Amino acid sequence: MTVEDDSELLLEWVDKGIALQREEKHKEAIVCFDKAISIDKNMGGEPDSNLLLLKDNSLMKLGRDE
Repeated sequence: MTVEDDSELLLEWVDKGIALQREEKHKEAIVCFDKAISIDKNMGGEPDSNLLLLKDNSLMKLGRDE
C-alpha cells in the first residue's frame, strides 16, 4: 500500500468510528479507532492525539453506561 492509500483507509476508519459514536455504538467505534490508530502508527510512528481522544471519548462513554 502507498501512503496515499493508507491515508485514505485511515480516514475511512475514522469517519466510520465517528458515525458509530453518533449512534451510541461505542464498542464498535473503538474497534474502528483502534484500526485507524494502527494505520497511523505504521505511517508515522506515533498516533495522532486526536485519534486517541476520539477513542478515549468512547471508552469514557462506555464506562458511564455500565
